[in-house]
Amino acid sequence: MKKILYTVILSFFGVLLMAQNDVQFTQHQLFSRLAYNPAFAGAMCAPVINGVYRNQWMGLDKAPETGRIEFHAPFGNNRSGFGVGLTRDQAGIFNNTYLDLNYAYRIPVGGGRLGLGIKGQLDNGRADWQNTNPLDAGDQFLTAGERSSTKFNVGLGVYYDKNNWYLGLSAPQLIKSSFFDQVGISGDEADFRTYYLMGGLVTDLNSNIKLVPQFLLSMNPSAPIDLDLMANLVFMEKLWLGLNYRLGDSFGGMLQYQLTDNFRAGLSYDFTTTMLNMVSNGTLEFNANYMFGSCNEEISNLRFF
Repeated sequence: MKKILYTVILSFFGVLLMAQNDVQFTQHQLFSRLAYNPAFAGAMCAPVINGVYRNQWMGLDKAPETGRIEFHAPFGNNRSGFGVGLTRDQAGIFNNTYLDLNYAYRIPVGGGRLGLGIKGQLDNGRADWQNTNPLDAGDQFLTAGERSSTKFNVGLGVYYDKNNWYLGLSAPQLIKSSFFDQVGISGDEADFRTYYLMGGLVTDLNSNIKLVPQFLLSMNPSAPIDLDLMANLVFMEKLWLGLNYRLGDSFGGMLQYQLTDNFRAGLSYDFTTTMLNMVSNGTLEFNANYMFGSCNEEISNLRFF
């Protein structure tokens, strides 16, 4: 049984490494959209700083841990946006650090705004083979010591928002230059280009309660289609209560609170629905968001996006 369980665990890590090297978050639509779509840079009505920490599959040794901090702001009479993000992602013997710079330009279209975005990203990957325990002594694949490299990547995105809804399409990494290619893990047919379709809206249920449903569809030629669904109820524009579902992977709940007019913090907990729930206590994620300014009434819904 233990051998079967280890095989399942290694298979999941293989999917993570081979099919997608983009980071993964639960509350991405509320806090970390810039990590997926460069056209979101400056889409809020004021400068914003976000922070997130994700502990995935708690209880599993060397399970993924991810942290990200990002800042983005509009400028040029809100026609342009700039954003910068720093991500640290660790899974098993692999440590990856991503630094991304984002620019977006917005065009008035159909009563809304169409954003066109581009991203440049530096990827630093490291693998510490000394932390492995190979079955076959002298395995040449597992080279001694630590191996690392830094590569450049580029991404593109489009993002449209109007009144109380938004829709975006992006490809954050277009160049097949992942660190996993360099260490021979990916395989000749693996494709690291993941395409994301995102969307959401905010609607009033009554004068005190808003409903905010959102989705994220992930498409990668080397992996099954992934779909994230979430819905939040916002009470008195202060308390957020929500549910999320990731197709074939997990479901969970979210809680956020608007501590001040500018500062919001939240957490989420995901229950794993795969065989990993035999060794994992689920996934915990913390988020914080601070807006340097305020929205006028015409575009106040932007703060819910």
